[in-house]
Amino acid sequence: MAVDQDSRARTHLANERTFLAWFRTGITLVALGLAAAQFLSRDVVPGVPVVRMLSTLVIGAGAFVVVVGLWRYRTGSRRINAEAFEAAGPSVVITATVALVIAGVAVVFVWLLHAG
Repeated sequence: MAVDQDSRARTHLANERTFLAWFRTGITLVALGLAAAQFLSRDVVPGVPVVRMLSTLVIGAGAFVVVVGLWRYRTGSRRINAEAFEAAGPSVVITATVALVIAGVAVVFVWLLHAG
């Protein structure tokens, strides 16, 4: 069976655009974590570096998103070439779970920050 080269090229380009979306999201989280570390100087619990922990968590999540995006890009590229592409699996669920945990921590932090 003949392979449509234009279709394969479009599919690879879509895979690259998807990776770039993961990458932008990860870099945005890293920048947000750095901004939080810079501008949120008040620790809301004496003796507990809450701002540092929150910033580190957000930066780590950004790095995690970039790694997941890279893994999905490389896996997708191999599957496209093998004509055996499958829909996303656990990586989407894991990434969404990490985002929800960070959102929960952020909500707690906001409430603590504005409590005192």
